Amino acid sequence: MSCGPRPHFNCPECGLENAIVKNPGRANQLLLALGAEVRSARAGSDQGQFPILDLIGNLRDEIISEPEWAAAHRACAEAWEKVVRIVESGQPFNLENIEWLNTLLANLQKQFSAPGQMPELPPAVSLPPAAAPAVSPAPAKSAAAEETGLNLNIASDGDLLREFITESREHLDNIEQGVLVLEKEPANAEMLSTVFRAFHTFKGGAGFLNLIPINRLAHILESLLDLARQGKFTIASPTIEIILRGRDVLKQFLDAINGQVSGNKPATPILIPTEGLKAEVAKMIELVSSGKMPEAAATSEISPAAPATSTQETAASIASSANGSANAMVRVDTSKLDGLLDLVGEMVIAQSLVAPNLARLSDGDAQFSRNVAQLNRITRDLQRVSMSLRMVPVRGLFQKMARVARDISAKQNKKVNFITSGEDTELDRGVVEELNDPLLHMIRNSMDHGIEPAEKRAAAGKTPVGSLHLRAYHQGGNIVVEIEDDGAGLNRDRILAKAIERGLVGPGANLTDEEIYHFIFAAGFSTAEKVTDLSGRGVGLDVVRRNIEKLRGRVDISSTPGKGSQFKLSLPLTLAIIDGLVIGVGEERYILPTLSVRESFRPTAEMISRIQNRAEVVNVRGRLIPLLRLYEYFGIKARATDPAQGIVVVVQSGANVRGLLVDALLHKQEVVIKNLNEMMVHKNPAFAGATILGDGRVGLILDVNALAHQEKQPFSKAA
Repeated sequence: MSCGPRPHFNCPECGLENAIVKNPGRANQLLLALGAEVRSARAGSDQGQFPILDLIGNLRDEIISEPEWAAAHRACAEAWEKVVRIVESGQPFNLENIEWLNTLLANLQKQFSAPGQMPELPPAVSLPPAAAPAVSPAPAKSAAAEETGLNLNIASDGDLLREFITESREHLDNIEQGVLVLEKEPANAEMLSTVFRAFHTFKGGAGFLNLIPINRLAHILESLLDLARQGKFTIASPTIEIILRGRDVLKQFLDAINGQVSGNKPATPILIPTEGLKAEVAKMIELVSSGKMPEAAATSEISPAAPATSTQETAASIASSANGSANAMVRVDTSKLDGLLDLVGEMVIAQSLVAPNLARLSDGDAQFSRNVAQLNRITRDLQRVSMSLRMVPVRGLFQKMARVARDISAKQNKKVNFITSGEDTELDRGVVEELNDPLLHMIRNSMDHGIEPAEKRAAAGKTPVGSLHLRAYHQGGNIVVEIEDDGAGLNRDRILAKAIERGLVGPGANLTDEEIYHFIFAAGFSTAEKVTDLSGRGVGLDVVRRNIEKLRGRVDISSTPGKGSQFKLSLPLTLAIIDGLVIGVGEERYILPTLSVRESFRPTAEMISRIQNRAEVVNVRGRLIPLLRLYEYFGIKARATDPAQGIVVVVQSGANVRGLLVDALLHKQEVVIKNLNEMMVHKNPAFAGATILGDGRVGLILDVNALAHQEKQPFSKAA
C-alpha cells in the first residue's frame, strides 16, 4: 500500500514510528516513501519538510553499515544537514530546494539500483536569507518575541492527537529513565541509542501533526544526542541536565494538548517558552562541532541520586517498552475495564448466593456436584483474571521517584545512592495513582531532613554518599512499600516536645517510640529549623497520612538516631476487594479490614475502667486503650452489654489505637466492595462501603480511621 502524498501516523512505510532495522528491504521502502514526499513537495509550501527530514535520516541510519552503499550514506548525511537548515529557517520550500531534492532522489534511486559510485550532487541548497545554521544561537532579540504558539485542529485531528499523547508519554518516560541510566553509565551505547530513537519517534509524530514548537525542540535535542552517538563528545552532567529540562518542557506541551483534547481547557494557542532552551542546546552543539566542548569531568563515585541497582534490568525494560509490538498490548478505555470488573463482582456475589441452594439440589448426584464444583472454580478463576486486569507494576512509579531524588540531590549538592528493588511488584491501578503523592513527599522528606550533607556525614564517620532505598514486596496478602535512608534518623525528644507544645499530647503521657514518631503526620506539624521550598511547613507528611488512610493502609515507622529511618507502608493489593474480618453486633454484620486489626480478646471485668467517670478504657498488658462500644455508637441493640461477655477488637490507624466492643467474631472473608452514595457517607463517616455476604445479607464495611479518631458521640439513629 502506498503512503500517498502524506505519510500516515504510525505507518511503517513512513518511517515516523519505527526502530532502526538494518534491512535492505526497509531501505527500499524508505526510498519509496521519500519519493512520494519529494514528488508532493511544492515551492512556496512547507508541506513535507518534516517527513522528508525524517525519511532521509532513517535512510542514512539504515545503510550506515553497508559498504556497497557508502556513497549513498554520505549523500544522505549531507542532505540531512541541508534539510535541517531548511526546517530551522522556518521558510517554505523554494524552487532551488525542490530541484535539489528531485536530483537527490534520482541519484539515490540510481545508486540503489546499481550500488557503486554516487553521481555528483548539485551544489548546496540556497537557503532563504533568514535561515541560520542549525548550530547557531538564536538571533539577538527577546526570546518572548520569538516564541511560536501551538494551534490545534481538534476537530479533524482529535483521535490522532489522543494516540500521539498516549504514545509520547511512553517515549518521555523512556527518555527520562534512559537519561538517568546514562548519568551513571555514560558509555552505555545501547541506552544512548534507545533515548535517541525515542526523541526521533517523538519528533516524527509531532512533525506529522504539524506541532511545530514540539517538533523543533525534539529535533534539536535529537541532534545533540546524535553527536554523542557519533562519538564526538561524552554525555556528562550538563548534557543530562539540559535533556531532562527538554523532556520536562515536552511533557508540559503534552499536558496542555491533553487538556484541550479532553475538553478541560479552552481551545487557545498553547505558548510554552522553548527558544531559550533551544539556544542553549544550539550553543552546546556548536561547541561540540567546533571541538571546544570540554571533556566530561571525571565520574564521581556515584552520580547524584542515579538509580544504583538493576541498571541492566532498567535498560532492558526501557528497550522492551520502546520496541514493544502492537499485538502484545491492547489499549482499552479504563471505564470499560471498570464496567467489566463490576459485572464480575456481581457474578461472584450471585454465585455465593446460589451455591448453598445448588448444594441442596445435588441430593447425592455426583455428576451434578462435579458440575457445580467446576462452575465454582471457573468463577474464582474469572474473578482472579479480571482482578489482574487492574494490576500494574510499580516500576513506573519508582522511576518517577528516582528523578525526584536526582533533582533534589543536585539542588542540595548531596550525593545519594538511590536504590530500588521489587519494581515488578504489581498493585491495583487505583492504589498506584493514589500512592504517587505520599511517596513524593516521603522521598523529599528523606532527602531534605534525613540524609545529611557530605561534610556532616564525614564528621559522623559515615561515607559521604548517602543511601536511599525504595523497595516493594508482598507480605501476608498485602503489598509493603518501604522507604529507608541511612541519614540522621528521627529526633524523638524534639518530636515529643513539639507535640506537647501543640497540645497533641499531655506532658506526662506514656508513649512508645512509634506513637511519638506518628506525630510527624499531624497537620501542620514540623520540627524543621527553617522552611525550604521542599519541606518545613508540616504539610507533606499530613498528605501521606490522609492518602494512606484513604487506601485503607497503614504506616509503620522505625528509626535509630544517627543511623537512619524506615517508613513501611502496608497497602491492600486492590481497592475492589478487601480481606475482611466479619464481626457481629446484635443482629447486624460489619466488616473490619484485617490490615487494621491488631488483636482481639475477651476482656475480664477488671480490665475495664473509666477515666474521670467519662471515657471508658481497656487495660491491654498495662496500656490503657480507649474503648468504643459499637452497639452504643450505632444505636442498636446488643446481645450482651457486659464487656466480659463480648469481644474487644483492637484496631489501629496511624498512632491512634482503639478497642471496639463487639458481640462475636464470625469469620474472615474476601469481600467485593460496593461504594455508598455521598449522602450515606456524609451522615455516617464510619462506613467505608458495603458488601453482600454469602447469606445474601448486606454487611457494612467500617472505616477504621474514622472510628479510631472518633470522640464518643453516637450517630443519629436517623442515619
